[in-house]
Amino acid sequence: MDYPFFNQIVDSLSEALITVDRDKNIVIWNKMAETLFGYDLAGIKAAGIEAIIPPAYRQRHREGYEAFRNSIAVRNSYVSETHEFEALRKNGEIFPIELAHSMVKVDDREYFITAIIRDISLRKHYELMSERFERITRHDLKNKLVIIALASQRLSKALAPDENSQACKYTEIIREESIGLLELLDSTKELVLLETGEYKRRDETIELAPLLERKAQQFQPLAASRGVTVDFCDRTARKFSLRADRSLFERAVENLLKNAVEAEEVSGSVKMTLVQTAEGVAVLTIHNGGKPIPQDIQGHLFSPYVTHGKKDGSGLGLYSTKLILEAIHGWGISFRSDSNGTTFTVTFGSPPGQP
Repeated sequence: MDYPFFNQIVDSLSEALITVDRDKNIVIWNKMAETLFGYDLAGIKAAGIEAIIPPAYRQRHREGYEAFRNSIAVRNSYVSETHEFEALRKNGEIFPIELAHSMVKVDDREYFITAIIRDISLRKHYELMSERFERITRHDLKNKLVIIALASQRLSKALAPDENSQACKYTEIIREESIGLLELLDSTKELVLLETGEYKRRDETIELAPLLERKAQQFQPLAASRGVTVDFCDRTARKFSLRADRSLFERAVENLLKNAVEAEEVSGSVKMTLVQTAEGVAVLTIHNGGKPIPQDIQGHLFSPYVTHGKKDGSGLGLYSTKLILEAIHGWGISFRSDSNGTTFTVTFGSPPGQP
């Protein structure tokens, strides 16, 4: 086909577009097809369409195409679903593709079949890496953490029968942190689900103030080890209950608290405050002193892999926290950071009577 404007449109596509006639003669072969398979139009016409089909699949392709031709009389048009296949480059490399095809029919003896093809090599590579990482984190590393948790529990009993001894307290911290890491490994898939919007909430009713007070108490050992304290103050006039996914919500609060404790200066205090707005909305603030977050980081603080001042930080804590609070629960999170310290503010939904 020699229509300049049509050819420009076809060649601008980011997917390979290939059209053949009833005898599998190639009619359209766009620029992306050249890039993907390594043949120019003259080369693929000389080699034939089977040149891009791995030898192991060619017979199946012939049989399928013959069956399609035999049923052409009962088809006026045809559009397939998208399927995954393997294809063959000119250099002999077999690679994974996504393919969907359709038919335009003039009559029973004249019709054209067009395929849209996308190279999914990179996606498959990441899927393989993800599977390997998951196997390591969810199996190999998990088994070792179970051993550590059990060993610390036995060590506590062996070192000191007195439950108030320092040995018991520190081994209990080891046990709790091991269990916490086990739970974190169990949730590795959840971040992907959060990002794609496919996470299914497991809602339950949560009493807000008691949960926050308990979290403040749980962080006291970590805070004490850094020479700081965590204080919670409930300034609301009534009890607030939320419908939320407890596991995700607790993780979001823990992320904010951990960041605040690590940023606070020695002898300082992390302040958790629950207040109620004039419209009846519950608002949580978590404030720490210390140096402000650098201006060049503040603009993308909630982006993945952004971290500051942590040797072992993954840069995913605040990213997942924002997903949990905003994308999953429909609440809001913001922050302010200056010479007076850093304050994160979580707004829990809309006031009564509003959507």
